[in-house]
Amino acid sequence: MDFYAVKFIAASNLTGETYLGYIFGKKGQSPQFNVVLLNRSQLKEYEIPDITKDYLEFKSDVDMLYYQLSKEKDNYILSQFKAYFYSILRKMNFEVVGTKIFLAVEENDVYVLKSLINDILNEWAGETKIKLVAQKFDYKDLTWISAVKEKGEKGFEEYLNRPDVKNAIEVFPIIDPVEGYPVIKLDVGEPIIVLQIDKEENKKDTDNILEGRVISKELIPSTSYLFLKIDLGRYGIGKTIVHQDLKISIDQKKLQILRKARDTQENEEQKIIGDLFDNLQKDKRFYERRKISSLDILIISGLSIIGILLIILIAVLLGAF
Repeated sequence: MDFYAVKFIAASNLTGETYLGYIFGKKGQSPQFNVVLLNRSQLKEYEIPDITKDYLEFKSDVDMLYYQLSKEKDNYILSQFKAYFYSILRKMNFEVVGTKIFLAVEENDVYVLKSLINDILNEWAGETKIKLVAQKFDYKDLTWISAVKEKGEKGFEEYLNRPDVKNAIEVFPIIDPVEGYPVIKLDVGEPIIVLQIDKEENKKDTDNILEGRVISKELIPSTSYLFLKIDLGRYGIGKTIVHQDLKISIDQKKLQILRKARDTQENEEQKIIGDLFDNLQKDKRFYERRKISSLDILIISGLSIIGILLIILIAVLLGAF
């Protein structure tokens, strides 16, 4: 067991509120979480996520519910509750809480898990009735493509069988849920580490880890998934579909070097433009040309005005005779 996931739903008789969320992490590290608070009227308006669903499906439902609730006008209580949850975890020490949850999940100790969740909620909600489901994950479980594809999701096969990638290699990124880099932030041309998928034998070839660069990144309409095309060098083109919230393992040094080189190039281009402008400002002949041009305009304008006045004067004199 490398990672844990705890899904919970709790109700308070004291406040009449319902709380649900997830906590995910690794032993000795700060857990990731999201939590939602629903009052009695909101319970009638929104569908409560099912904690018996797979963790990634439940996480997706909770995140979407949080987003919907956050759009409600003046719903300050939601953000206050999340801030409270964070402050309690910090007070209890993130790493200590993560380790306690990890050990409880590893030992299948539901009572300890319920006690921990109750301790976190207590200052806000008092005593609560808690239902929870815990899941164990090995690193390989989170690497395999079935861990992120939601059941019943449509449109994946259409993307994977597009003419431009029909003969491409199906791959999947190496996942690092805790310290990984968000795949949504990867730009075209940036490095990515993937694992080739052997469809015929429906297994992972753990020795076939490939490095590549992102060719394109497309959001699949009406979903939270990204379709990636990847340049695998001599291995050809790779294709994959990943959840946009996925955190993946990448070569941080290569990414930093690439971005530094790109920033340097952009700075140099801006510097060239700036230097040209500075040189023009420092060039005395440029200023002299500007001054001469301005003086010429003044002389021409003055002569034009004098000419007009003379014409008017002549016309007046002729009229007098």
